[in-house]
Amino acid sequence: MSIVISPEFAWPVLAAAFMGIQLVVIGAGVGAARKKYKVDYPDMGCGRYADKLSDEDWVAFNNVQRSHQNYVEQISSAQVFVLLSGLFYPKVSGFLGFTYIVGRQLYSAGYRSKGPEGRMIGAIALDVALVVMFLIIVYNAVKLLL
Repeated sequence: MSIVISPEFAWPVLAAAFMGIQLVVIGAGVGAARKKYKVDYPDMGCGRYADKLSDEDWVAFNNVQRSHQNYVEQISSAQVFVLLSGLFYPKVSGFLGFTYIVGRQLYSAGYRSKGPEGRMIGAIALDVALVVMFLIIVYNAVKLLL
């Protein structure tokens, strides 16, 4: 079996690029929350500036911060998965990549507005996309080995 990069590989490439820009946009939301709640750098929501927040403001700031931080924790896997699975099934992987992006947007918006419980719909969508991309990679890698 050989891998031929087809023009359709543009779909997973676009998905990976949009993931990167989405991360920056969600990060800008953290910058806005820093201004709103007066949480200066390098405080991540648990240091000297956060101590000055009311409990309600502390939770609100940390919800924004966590929605971004979780993306930072996952983006490398998501981009690798969409690109590697795209070598085998570019259209499917592009669709899964954009499913991940929509899920991540729902995750972030839900987390910011309702806290950890609000992220669940988005989490399910993005996690399903990640798992399916991972399975595509493993299945096809094993096929290459046999």
